[in-house]
Amino acid sequence: MVNWSLINSDGRKSSSSKIRKNIVSFMTKHHPCSVVQSIEKKYDAYKIHLMNGLCLIFDADGRYIKTN
Repeated sequence: MVNWSLINSDGRKSSSSKIRKNIVSFMTKHHPCSVVQSIEKKYDAYKIHLMNGLCLIFDADGRYIKTN
């Protein structure tokens, strides 16, 4: 189960309910036991850093782009 509660967005914090449903669906399907370390919301992308060292990048609409 993916578990997060806060998102850092340009220095401000906002609720996880603001995350796109596409991202939540992708995380639940492809990384079901992952722990999210942080989420950065930029103007046109979301960067999700996992505790295992992976960084997942999604576009502004929540579509998966790549893993770093």
